[in-house]
Amino acid sequence: MIKRAVVASALAAAVAWLPASAQRVASGSASRPAISEDVSPLEPVAPVARDGYRGLAVLRKPPGAGPFPAVVLIHGGLVTRPLDELRRYVLNAPPPSVFLAAGYVVAVITYRSRDDDPQSRVSLEDSLAAIDHVAGLRYVDSKSVGVYGCSGGGDLGLEIAAATTRVPAVVLEEPASIIFAGIFSTHFPKAGPRYTPADARPIGSNPKSYYTPELQKQTRAKIDRIHSAILIIQGDQEPTVVPFNNQVLIPELRASGKNVEVKSYPGEPHCFAYGGRASDPADALKALDDADMFFRRHLSTKPSPVDPSLVTRVPLGGSDR
Repeated sequence: MIKRAVVASALAAAVAWLPASAQRVASGSASRPAISEDVSPLEPVAPVARDGYRGLAVLRKPPGAGPFPAVVLIHGGLVTRPLDELRRYVLNAPPPSVFLAAGYVVAVITYRSRDDDPQSRVSLEDSLAAIDHVAGLRYVDSKSVGVYGCSGGGDLGLEIAAATTRVPAVVLEEPASIIFAGIFSTHFPKAGPRYTPADARPIGSNPKSYYTPELQKQTRAKIDRIHSAILIIQGDQEPTVVPFNNQVLIPELRASGKNVEVKSYPGEPHCFAYGGRASDPADALKALDDADMFFRRHLSTKPSPVDPSLVTRVPLGGSDR
């Protein structure tokens, strides 16, 4: 009995060290890690932006004193998310669960809405404040804070990379770079009183036609300021930002000599990994593996997996974005 228990414990430890996609094979079903709040309490925080605005984020940390690397997760869209939604996401969604179990401090943040003007800087200022807050935590290595954002959050990841040298690496899942490039602005028509992502849909039919010489000059100036390594994760089903990224953003980044990698997942919809909506769960897990490995290469402090006895596996299902 003792021998069997030792073998079982060793196998559990071995599985815990595998990437998420390999754990799926080892465990026989699509699942994500879960760590109880007793082990890793959820902490709401209010990062303060330069204009004094108190933002909103939720934090979880691995057990121990650190120093740990950290990942700041930024949701998509154009509007603020409520605290309850941030709580549900950090506790139940695959990305924060995977990063926490891998040994990162995880911060899920929100920001002031920019649906009145997609070019407003308030969302960026709130994101920068959150990064400064996380980097200043006593248990975080201030030089090992990465960003993972999807869609509008991916656009903010690009803006962060151009605005600060504090972030060594950003993972951008289908970034809405039509905002970064200045196309989606108050000059663009909208269907209702506030802008929504659907208003940008025409851009996808002919991305280069919207990328005027003036906007090209502006965008290249911002790209020149980027020092972060960049990983772009994308499916091929989103009709607006993916065509623009393929035809404009990625070529511009490469032409500028930026450290950029692209990982594509055919058949997957928008925010398939961040939002837990993958048509094949293995793709979402593999994308998170890609992000983890990317951060490990570019953050100076490497994560150490949480003790497997503190981690359980739960079925991989839908989650809040």
